[in-house]
Amino acid sequence: MTNSSAVLASAYSVKSSLTNDLLRLIDTALKQSSDLVPLTDARYLEAHGIFEGRSNQQQLILEWFGNQIAPTLPQEGVCRVLSVGCGSGVLDVQIATRLVEQTKDLLYVGVDPNKIECETFQRNFTQASLDSVKFEVEPTTFDQFEAECSFDLINLVHSLYYMPDPAAALQKARKLLAPGGRLVVFHAPCDEMNSLTEPFWQKLYGRSTLFAEDFRRLFDAWHWNYERARVDAKLEVSPLTHANQEVGIALTDFIAQIDSTRLDKPVQDLIARYLDLVSVEDENETHISHPVDVFVIVE
Repeated sequence: MTNSSAVLASAYSVKSSLTNDLLRLIDTALKQSSDLVPLTDARYLEAHGIFEGRSNQQQLILEWFGNQIAPTLPQEGVCRVLSVGCGSGVLDVQIATRLVEQTKDLLYVGVDPNKIECETFQRNFTQASLDSVKFEVEPTTFDQFEAECSFDLINLVHSLYYMPDPAAALQKARKLLAPGGRLVVFHAPCDEMNSLTEPFWQKLYGRSTLFAEDFRRLFDAWHWNYERARVDAKLEVSPLTHANQEVGIALTDFIAQIDSTRLDKPVQDLIARYLDLVSVEDENETHISHPVDVFVIVE
């Protein structure tokens, strides 16, 4: 190992130790703190929009769909797409725009339990004026969703975290695939930023969340054939360090998935220390690594 490699390895080891120490402190502080306040539907929509606006992940996901999925869709007849956990439809409108370049007729169905986001989905698709796309949105949970057809493409983009039984959701999604259809799952690995969410999730819901590594093991246990890739992205977090309080709070809310302003002060301080530790200065910008893994299952 060269001297520079040894220095980098040592620095990484120190940083990893510090992040683990802070996570343990946050977990301990949460156990001693008052109850957490979950995000309202309206606040989730607002914080999510701010978060995605400072990340390049959605653009990279869109490029991935255009390169990897669009060419595989049927070009004759109606191509049916189901987006599970569609949210506001900001990404879905862009996906539909890219997919319609490859197929003449597109039925795009969204399902999400957040009624406010479903209303935004409806508005976004209407304003997009995609004449060859028929769209529908169902304000319900996926386990209660009743499909009227099978689908050529089913997307689960960052949605399995919020489901009480992700394994059942995946099994249901696969059953809804048409012959030759594709089930595409975008899910976060357990990296530095997502590790911060875990103790809050545990306290708020009394259960751990699953990461990409967990789904890999699940697919292997089910003997599902799948392809796995990683989309490397980053989240620009300068507002966390440059005193843009409104945006900084929104980013913290979405990362921790709770109302961070209602946290005890010691917990707020620990979050700030953790996010500062995992942030990287690069060309006058502060960012945090924000990768996502993608699994593709073909029926």
